[in-house]
Amino acid sequence: MGDSGIGKLTIYVDCVSPYSWFRFTNITKFRPLFNAHGVQVEILPFFLGGARDSVGNPWTPNTAMTGELLGLKIAPPEVFPISSLFPVRVVTWAKDHYPVDKFEQTFLALVSAYWSKGINVSTPEGVFGALDGIYASQEIKEIMKKATTPENKKRVVDIIMNAGAFGAPWIVVVNRHGEKKYWFGIDRWDQVLYHLGVPYSRRYSVTYRPVSIIPPEEAKAKL
Repeated sequence: MGDSGIGKLTIYVDCVSPYSWFRFTNITKFRPLFNAHGVQVEILPFFLGGARDSVGNPWTPNTAMTGELLGLKIAPPEVFPISSLFPVRVVTWAKDHYPVDKFEQTFLALVSAYWSKGINVSTPEGVFGALDGIYASQEIKEIMKKATTPENKKRVVDIIMNAGAFGAPWIVVVNRHGEKKYWFGIDRWDQVLYHLGVPYSRRYSVTYRPVSIIPPEEAKAKL
């Protein structure tokens, strides 16, 4: 990986997956500590339906408890599943043409609109409603128009083909030795951190096992 850091963590997310919302919440919370340890973090929107067409992965579990533990209000949508291709194109355009914070606001607005407010973000009307307040009305229309250009469509396909994913969130981690590993889901933080060589602590409970990253200065103090 070179001398500038100890590794890179890439997370592929799709607004159709509540677990993407959970992992997105985790990764944005942990990102400052990852960066402090020299780990580069990248969030990539991708079309889960396209990635798993040949695999199949029906969604059945209860997500309410995980959402509650993360402070997120989960309200299972009336329409499930939906095709997330259009909102993924929209958020991919935002990622490539806006600052990071604006892109992340866009993804968060889409995933929370679907999983907390019941807005069907597979439609232009749904996307418009979800992004109202994040962008001006005319800007939303322009983003939706540009999201369907051949160039952006190809960008979405390229991300799908490069991910190698069968679910979302999909985690790709490369450590300082250039060793790449993959994870699917939200419950493998200990393995991710171990692979990266980032110090962490664990607290066990019956239903949940949160992981905390130890800040560099504390880790050095324990040596």
